[in-house]
Amino acid sequence: MANRRPALLLLGGLTVAWNQRWLDAAGSRGLDLLVLDAPGPHAAGLLAARTTPDHPLAPVADAALIDADDHAALADRAAAWAREYDVRGLCCLREEYVEGAAVVADLLGVRSPGLRAARVCRNKHLQRRYLADWSPASALVPAARRTATAAAWDGFPLVVKPVGRLASSGVRLVADRTALLDSLGAYGPEETLLFEQRAQGPEYSVESLSLHGEVHYLGATEKRTTEVSSDYFVEMGHTTPAPGLDDPTRERLYAVHRAVLDRLAFDTGMAHAEYRIGPDGRIALIEIAARPPGDSIMALHWLATLAPLEDAVVAVALGERPRPAHPQRYARQVYLPHAPGVLAGLDVRPDLGAEPQWFDPAEVRAQVAGCAAPGDPSALRCVVALKPAGTRLAPIRQSGDRAAMFVVDADTPGALDAIEEHCLAAIALRTRD
Repeated sequence: MANRRPALLLLGGLTVAWNQRWLDAAGSRGLDLLVLDAPGPHAAGLLAARTTPDHPLAPVADAALIDADDHAALADRAAAWAREYDVRGLCCLREEYVEGAAVVADLLGVRSPGLRAARVCRNKHLQRRYLADWSPASALVPAARRTATAAAWDGFPLVVKPVGRLASSGVRLVADRTALLDSLGAYGPEETLLFEQRAQGPEYSVESLSLHGEVHYLGATEKRTTEVSSDYFVEMGHTTPAPGLDDPTRERLYAVHRAVLDRLAFDTGMAHAEYRIGPDGRIALIEIAARPPGDSIMALHWLATLAPLEDAVVAVALGERPRPAHPQRYARQVYLPHAPGVLAGLDVRPDLGAEPQWFDPAEVRAQVAGCAAPGDPSALRCVVALKPAGTRLAPIRQSGDRAAMFVVDADTPGALDAIEEHCLAAIALRTRD
């Protein structure tokens, strides 16, 4: 059809409602936005509100709510849009849509990580088989064999992972056979598990951008998890760039990541992989995703490099050679620990110069709204309560249990540690029984 308007297709695309940088990347190129995301009253309400001219989703030209696993419906909707729009690229912004996005990209003939990369990255067990050279030893345990396998297991400590869940949900360290048998009741009767050798050492993620198999950007992010105080592996902090890596170790980490991408035949797009570096220097792959990272890691790259990485993600999706910036500062996201109870308040001392934001999915606004300039002093960028007041908080055993966070940036690692310490003394998450 003649005169089709150029467009960018975003799967899991309601993420753009809280991240203006995606909208800017499309708008600066004159692209209409087409959005696919999951059905639900909240999503439907957001899309209905976009008819208001000043709504953050006003730039969305069209949208549809389709289950991530319904690949046929996703393909049909994309094909219909392709008759009306010149769909020049596609980005997947949510884990659930990774496979569907690759199918749609293949159908439309636009760039993506590729069908192999998408399929393997969405399946924890396939990752262990395809990427065995870099992975801890593991065994797939169907639900019917769960108890018998656990009773005979003799390699500890052991990490138990449900293969069908997202993020850190259900991932647990067990020290012995008794603990392993006791842990099995926490999983659904049909859930398949991975029993996996414990990978030792500090954890890092690598964020990368590829275009037609060539890597154009690599960045490392340092992690903190709850493993220091519990049997779970919930991420409680991210620092970009990773201050704990010396240059030779960083280059070895990047070399492993490139090899992993090669094995996946990763073509075009962003990858986010998590690794541990053991006391013997061995680098072990924990998990890899064929999409941008979650939490505030994209914002940390923005604060560190002073340039939006989202623009480079859109660039490669369109076949443009990206020119991502390199770090000039250090940025950190910190999740606050909490005692179980009812969330009563989030107090921020006035001298920090920031008001706490109470996250409301119906009120669209960016959590990290500003970026530094070179030479700026250390800064607190936001303080956010992730749940409404009155929510009963559980112990932190998965990402969804976290209740509040803040983001800071600084010129040096020492200055970053100092402003974090200052903020921890001046921010209090209150709970009541």
